[in-house]
Parts: sequence; C-alpha cells; structure tokens
Amino acid sequence: MFPELQKKLVRLYTFSTGMILTFILTVTFLFYLSSQQSRREASFSDHIFTLTSKLQTDSTFSDSYLAKLETKHSLIIYIEENGTPFFFPGTFKPRTERRSLLDKAQGEASAEGIFPNSHPISSNLLQSSLFKIEGAHHDSYLGCVTIINTSAGYKKLILLQDITINRMKIIRNAVLYLFIDILGILLLFFTGKRFVGRSLLPLEEMYAKQQDFTAAASHELRSPLAVIRTAADAAAATPGQHEKYLSIIKDECQRGDSLVKNLLLLASAQRENWGVKKQRFELDEMLLHLLELYEPLCNAKSGSLLLTLPEETLPPVYADPELCLQIFTVLLDNAIAYGLKDAGKIILSACRTQTRTTVCVTDFGPGISDKEKALIFDPFYRQDKSRNEKTHFGLGLSIAAELASLQDITLNVRDTEGGGCTFEVSFTH
Repeated sequence: MFPELQKKLVRLYTFSTGMILTFILTVTFLFYLSSQQSRREASFSDHIFTLTSKLQTDSTFSDSYLAKLETKHSLIIYIEENGTPFFFPGTFKPRTERRSLLDKAQGEASAEGIFPNSHPISSNLLQSSLFKIEGAHHDSYLGCVTIINTSAGYKKLILLQDITINRMKIIRNAVLYLFIDILGILLLFFTGKRFVGRSLLPLEEMYAKQQDFTAAASHELRSPLAVIRTAADAAAATPGQHEKYLSIIKDECQRGDSLVKNLLLLASAQRENWGVKKQRFELDEMLLHLLELYEPLCNAKSGSLLLTLPEETLPPVYADPELCLQIFTVLLDNAIAYGLKDAGKIILSACRTQTRTTVCVTDFGPGISDKEKALIFDPFYRQDKSRNEKTHFGLGLSIAAELASLQDITLNVRDTEGGGCTFEVSFTH
C-alpha cells in the first residue's frame, strides 16, 4: 500500500546499518594489518639480533647454518668483513636478482647515512631502521643493514626477508572481508525489507480502516442529502404537497444532524480530547435510572426490560458517570433495535467479585457470529450490509468502546446461552 515509503525506509535501513557494518569490518581489518606488521617486524628483529650476536661472538659461520636459516625463513643474508664478502652464495632464490636487491638495500641504508665504507666510531654498533624494498617482479622485502666493531675491524650484515607471501595473504584477507561486507549488506537488505514490511502493517491496516471509514461516512451523509434533494424537487413539482415533503426534509435533516454529532463524538473520543471527570458514584442508582428510561421503550415494542441486582449492595465505582451513562445508553439502544423480537426481553444485570464489578446487557435476539464479534466495534459496521435500516449508523458501539477505553473500563461481548448476545462492562475496584 505504501511501496515508495517502504523502498525509502529499506534503503535508509540498509545504508545506515551497512555503513556501521563496513566501519566495524574496516577497523577490524586495520587492526589485523597492524598486528600482522608488528609480528612480522618482531620476527625479523629476532633474526637480526641472532645474527648480530653470532657476528660479535663467532669468528666464522658455517654455510649449512646460513643456508638452513635462509631457506626456513625466506631470508637473504649478506656478510662482509672489513669490506671483504663472506664466501656464501645463498640458497634462497628470490624472484629478483640477489645482487640487485642487496644494492637497493644498501641504497636505503645510504639514505640514512650508512654508506658502503661506513663503520662505527663512537659505539660498537651502527644499524639502519627497518625498511621495505620492492623487487622487479612485484616481490617485497623487509630489510636492515647492520655494522658492528670487532677485534679484527668491523663486520657488515645486510639482511632481507621476502614478505611477498604476506602481501598475498593480506590481499586474500581483504577480499574475504569485502565478501563478508557485501554478504552482510545483502542480508541487512533482506532483513530490512522484512522488518519494514512488518512495521508498516499496522499503518496499512489503519490506512485501510480510514479509507473504509471515509467511504462509509460519505455513503451515510450522501443518503439524507439525496433524499432532501429528491423531496425538494418533488415539492417544487407538486405545490399542493409541500407539507408532506417538508416533513421528509425535516426528518432527513435531523438524521444528518445526528450522524454529524456522532462523528464528532467519535473523533473527540479517539483523540482523547474528552474531558473525563472521574468520581465515585453508586452504580445501582444509575441502573435504576436506566430502567425507568428504557422500560417504556421496550413495552412499546411489546417487550420487557428486567433489572437484576445482587442481594448485597454494589460498591461505588470510580469513573465518569456521564460517559458511563452514554455507554449503557448505546448498549440498550442496540439491544432494543436488534435483540428485542417476538415480545422478548432484555436483561440489565450486575454482579461483583473481589476485584471487579460487571454490568451486563443481555438480549435473546439473533446474536452475533464469532467472525463479526471482532468487527462490531469498528465505525459504521452493521450486520445489515444493505444499510437499509436508517435509525442507526453503526457508530454507537465504536463510541462506547472509545469511551470505555478512556476510563480504563473493559467492554466485551459474548454469546447468550440459548441465543442472543451479552455485552459486559467491567469496572475495577
């Protein structure tokens, strides 16, 4: 019923929650990158420390030790003493030529002031910071240049580690995070679509009821206006029957006025603009008053109205007496109009429990089906689908339900044993 609104809300929900998901995944991925880099640099620093310590303590290195170290950790180890390289060709085969990588590493060290012929002067150690170089085949290396003083002069170590596989691992993880993000956004979209759809259901139902209410009100208002216009045309065409048609017009005007008043009454109750004036009053006195008012009406239709009260006095109830009288009036009017048949009877009764006092209006008419019980409190609902009955508009029970809700009074309907229906109005003590 609201497709454009639903689309906008789904887009807004998906965008906002998707942004939050993307932000969380981005922060998580950046934390992952930072931790990976820290672990990689810590591991590389351990290799530097190990080789530097051996250079300081050992005068010679075995080729097998260096070969094993290179192969296991993807290292490139270059050592020279007093400008003379050690005779170790290396066992690890990088993608880029070994000599080219060593020259680039020396270039990075030179940028920090550690030149090929440099050696420590004021300390026993001269070391560059950790740097990163790129090979000719998109391969990456982490490197460091270290020069140490020895008793025989100085030794120089250029250490590189191939981290290309780490970069590929990062790319794979980035793709994985992106996939999770896209999948999460899609799930959020479908979840949002379902959530928004369910959230709009009450609004759609309210809109449908409003449309039904408008259509029913238009129908009810159009009916007296059509009769008035027809009567006016007839009066103009037949001058001798003015009184007859004026009487018809007057009746329809009264009917229209009654409808408008009921509509205003219902609207006021629904907006909770009604001035509820609660007070304690005697319920049995109100029921006796109702008996005096409605007994003649029942007798006029060859029926009877019976009042049944418990032996013990009913406790006072806390509510608005005028609104309660309006509720009982609606229920009795309906009972007389629809439930009084074949010299039947209507029973107005009251009973009490420890927590509640309940007033019942019972008739023995055709009753109300279970399907219609859920609809009778809707505005303009009538069992007479043709709307031929003109003394009632189908607003009374709606007004009664709203007035009861304003006072926290419970209004229910149930079947009468043997046929008919019973309306129950319950007051809490």
